[in-house]
Amino acid sequence: MKVEKVNVGLVGLGMVCESHLKAYSTHPNAEVMAVCDLDAARSKEIAIKYGIPRTYTSYKQMLQDQEINTVDITTPTILHSQMALAAALAGKNILCEKPFCLTLTAGQEVCEAARSNGVALMVGESYIFMTSLKQARALIEAGEIGKPQQMRQRFGSWIDRPGVLETDRPVTDDHRGWRIDSKKAGGAGFPWMFDHCVHFFATAEYLMGARIEEVYALKSDIRWMKAAYHVDEGETHVYRPEDSGDIPIITWTYDDPACQGVWMRAETLNGKFDPMYGFSLSMIGDQGMIEVLGEGGRGLQWMGESTHLVLHRKDKKTRTFRFDEGEDDIWQSEVSYYSKAHQNQINELIDALISGRKPGYTGEDGMRDVKTTMAAICSAKEGLPVRVAEVTDIRFARIPETTA
Repeated sequence: MKVEKVNVGLVGLGMVCESHLKAYSTHPNAEVMAVCDLDAARSKEIAIKYGIPRTYTSYKQMLQDQEINTVDITTPTILHSQMALAAALAGKNILCEKPFCLTLTAGQEVCEAARSNGVALMVGESYIFMTSLKQARALIEAGEIGKPQQMRQRFGSWIDRPGVLETDRPVTDDHRGWRIDSKKAGGAGFPWMFDHCVHFFATAEYLMGARIEEVYALKSDIRWMKAAYHVDEGETHVYRPEDSGDIPIITWTYDDPACQGVWMRAETLNGKFDPMYGFSLSMIGDQGMIEVLGEGGRGLQWMGESTHLVLHRKDKKTRTFRFDEGEDDIWQSEVSYYSKAHQNQINELIDALISGRKPGYTGEDGMRDVKTTMAAICSAKEGLPVRVAEVTDIRFARIPETTA
C-alpha cells in the first residue's frame, strides 16, 4: 500500500527495537506514532526516550489506531505470523522480524492476506542490508571474481560491548529467555539454529544469485550446559538446554550445479576456538575471491592491516575496503550490524512504501529461508541430505523435539 508518509506502530520492545527506532528517526518520511509492549513501564520508558506520542499494552488496540499505516513487529518468533496476519487484515503495511513464521502454512496465510488486502509485507532479514555484504554483492555483480561458484561461511564467537547486555532488562522467559525455548523460538530442539540459519541461507542466496536446492547438516553429540544467559569476561554465553545437540557444519548445493556452499561454526558455545569473531564469509569465483565481515565480525586482515573486505583477483592487484560506520550497538565489532544494517533495511521499507513498489525482501522470501532452515534441521536429525522442495510442515513436525 503506497503512502505519503510512513506512520509506524512498533510492537515488542526487546533487544532489537531501539535499532529500528533509531532508523525511523533518521528518515524524513517516517514517524513512529506508537509503541506496544505487555510491559507498560517499558513502553513508557521507550516512548519518553524517543519522543513517541502513544503507548499501548494491547496489540489489538494499537491496530485500531487509524493514524498508523505501518506495523513493525519485533516480538518473539511465536508471535510473528499471527501478529502479521492481524496487521494485514487491519489494512496495515508490515515489517516483521525474522524468522517470519514457525510453520510454512502460517507464513503462506500471511502472504495471501497481505495480497488480498493490498498491503506491503517485508521480512526483516537484516544481513542482506549490511553495508559490507551489499558491497560484496556489488563487486560480484560487476564481475570482479568472475562466475561465483563456492561460498564458505564462518561463524565464531560474538563478543558484546561491556555494559550493554548486562544492563538491559533482566533475562526472563518474557524477555531474552524465550530464545532458548523451541516452543517459542521454533527449531524442534534447535531454537538457536532456527533463529539464525535464516540469516545464513538468505546471505547464501543473495550473494550467489542462485537458489539453494539441497542441504546436508552434521550433528554433534556435544550437550549444552544448563539453559541460561551468562556474561563472562566480556563474552555473552547463551547456553542451550542439555537435551539439545549442536549443528557445527552445514553444506548445501544450488540449483546451479557449479555452485556449492558450507557454513562452519567454531566458537565458545560449541567448545571450539576460532580467532575470527562473529560472522564472516569467503566468496570464490573462477577469477577471484572476496573475504568479508558480517555481524559481530572482526579479525580480517590483509598485509598486516585490519580490513572489512578483501577482493583478491587473478592477475590483478588485491583491493581492500573499510566501512567505518560507527560502533555496533551490541557487539565489539569492526563493522556495524545493529544500527546500520537495520537502518539500511528500514530505509528500504520506507522508500518502497513511498514509491509503491515491492520491498527488497518479502514474505515469500522469508518463507523460503524458513523452509531451507527446516531442511537443515531435518537433515541433522535424519542423518541424510534433504531437498528444500521436499520439506513440509508435516515432515518437520515428525522429527523429535530433542536429540537425546
